[in-house]
Amino acid sequence: MKIITDKDLPLSGRTVLTIGAFDGVHIGHACLLRSMCAVSGEKQLPNVVWTFAESPKALQNGAKYITGSLEKMDALEKLGAEQIYFADFERCRSMTPSEFVEKALIGDFHVDTVVCGFDFRFGAQRAGDAEMLKTLLARAGVSCIVVPPVKAGDETVSSTLIRRKLTEGDIEGASFLLGRRYSFLLPVIHGRRLGRTIGFPTINQRFPDYQVVPAYGVYACLCEVDGQTYRGISNIGVRPTVSEHEDAPLCETHIFDFSEDLYDKEARIYLCRRIRPERRFESVEALREQVERDKQAARDYFANFL
Repeated sequence: MKIITDKDLPLSGRTVLTIGAFDGVHIGHACLLRSMCAVSGEKQLPNVVWTFAESPKALQNGAKYITGSLEKMDALEKLGAEQIYFADFERCRSMTPSEFVEKALIGDFHVDTVVCGFDFRFGAQRAGDAEMLKTLLARAGVSCIVVPPVKAGDETVSSTLIRRKLTEGDIEGASFLLGRRYSFLLPVIHGRRLGRTIGFPTINQRFPDYQVVPAYGVYACLCEVDGQTYRGISNIGVRPTVSEHEDAPLCETHIFDFSEDLYDKEARIYLCRRIRPERRFESVEALREQVERDKQAARDYFANFL
């Protein structure tokens, strides 16, 4: 996938473009990509995804991101995106809706067709919506396709809904809405090796400040590293049994039948099912006994579902 920078603008030819935050790149977003790719293929024009990189100001109401930019790019490319542009959020938020259409879409990208979701908002104070975008583009002779909501039961698929399911521990529900198993790719950091003292060595990973943290608890998981996939259990939380003070949340993963050193490597953790919430135990021995039960619960899950 090609990354378009401000130095590349304005583009020299016409484009088919889809626009949005695309956080998580879920099954609703996939409908936008399919529509964009269909028009792009029919008209033999390059397609572009217009979006934002992770930024504290780019998400409203203090929400955090489901995925970072690299994972977003990977998911979009798998859905057929050829080029991506990460816009300057501060610059765009000050434009009126008409300025945004004239300068950003028509001026910079020479759009032939724009695809957006039914709930798309843009411009200063989020004054523009999908119907306004359609009207403004029509004045310039540009087509606009507004993709209707995608439903999962009675609920509309959205990044907000997926964040809620993650923070509630409904990993299987979040994965269904994403159209793939929920995962995160993070470096393995040095820890205090506390797991080794009770017979369960773990790899430790810290969530970036911008990323949503799933509900604290123990999960059956898959760990992918160096092209290999292993089964295990992950504890997400602050380790109340062994930490006197609440630390920043970590993901600690015990990989079954594995003893290699993974420090400073990147590991992708696929959360499969939440086994139990995180809780404090009266002793390290009680914790050790519970981890044995957690391992068996995970093995039972894998035996029945994988």
